Amino acid sequence: MKKNYLLVGFKRLLVSLFLMFLGPTVLFQAFKNDDHEWYMIVLAIGLIICATAIFTLFSGIMSIIKHIFEKDL
Repeated sequence: MKKNYLLVGFKRLLVSLFLMFLGPTVLFQAFKNDDHEWYMIVLAIGLIICATAIFTLFSGIMSIIKHIFEKDL
């Protein structure tokens, strides 16, 4: 059974696009309210979202490349 890496790759790129907008928004909210008691928690969540966006972007591109260069048996 052959996996459709192209479809998986595009789904990951869409998730990455969503996270690329969400992460900086959360970071902006954290930096805007730096005197709030939850500053460090919101900042950590924003950094985790940004790191996840980078990881899913890389994973989606690698999945698409795997589909392009896959040998048919």
